[in-house]
Amino acid sequence: MRDNLEKRYRAALPGELEAVENTNHVIGFLKSIEGKEVDLIFTGGDAFEKNDNNIWLPDELWDEI
Repeated sequence: MRDNLEKRYRAALPGELEAVENTNHVIGFLKSIEGKEVDLIFTGGDAFEKNDNNIWLPDELWDEI
């Protein structure tokens, strides 16, 4: 994952964090995977982290390795 995920998430999806039910959970999750190599699962072209398949990760957050 890239760095500064919260900032990148907000730029890619303006207003999305404020619209989700548990903003702190999403921010905590993004901080927990920031700068790390994680396994992604793709569903219909959308990326989700393997261990937490509930939060969509826009392309701006990750690099394919």
